[in-house]
Amino acid sequence: MKDILDMLTKYSLPVVLLIVVVAIFAFVSKLVTENVITTNFDRYKKDVELRLQRRSNFEERVLLDRYTLLRDIHTKIGKVMTDLRRVKSGSTVKGLQVNGELVPLTEVGDLIERNRYLITDRFREILLSQCQLELKYANTNDSTLMERQVAEYVQLELAFDKAMNEVFGLDKITWNIRE
Repeated sequence: MKDILDMLTKYSLPVVLLIVVVAIFAFVSKLVTENVITTNFDRYKKDVELRLQRRSNFEERVLLDRYTLLRDIHTKIGKVMTDLRRVKSGSTVKGLQVNGELVPLTEVGDLIERNRYLITDRFREILLSQCQLELKYANTNDSTLMERQVAEYVQLELAFDKAMNEVFGLDKITWNIRE
C-alpha cells in the first residue's frame, strides 16, 4: 500500500491506475493459468492411474490364470507318472494306453502347446521335459534305466517347484497372527 501512495506522489492518477490494473490483470492471469495447469495435470494423473489400475488388474488375472493352469498341468503329469509306475508294478490302469499311445500324456502335451504364451517358455520347457521323460519311462523295461529316469523326473519336479516359488513367491506367503 505504501508503494501505491509513493507512486501517487510521483506519477499522475491515470498512470497509477493503469499500473494497478496491469498488476491485477497479471495476478488474475497467473491464478487462472495455475488453475488450468493444475486441472490438466490432475486429469492426466487420473488417466494414468486408471490405465495403471487396468494394467494391474490384467496382470493379476494373467498371473492367477497362469498359476491355475500350471498347477493343473503339473497335477496331470504327476498322475500319468503315478499310473505308469502302477503299470510297471503290474497293476492295470484303465484308459492310460490306447493303441500304444499314452492318451492322458497326449492331452497334456496339447494343453501345454495351446497355452504356451500363458505358461511361458521356462515352464513349458520343464513340463515338456517331464512329458518326454514319461514317454521314455513308459517304453523302458530296464530297471536300472527306469531308476535313472525316475531320478531325472525328481530333478524336474524340483526345477518346477523352484520356478513356481521364484515366479509366484509361494514360499514367501505366510499367515501371521499377531497376539
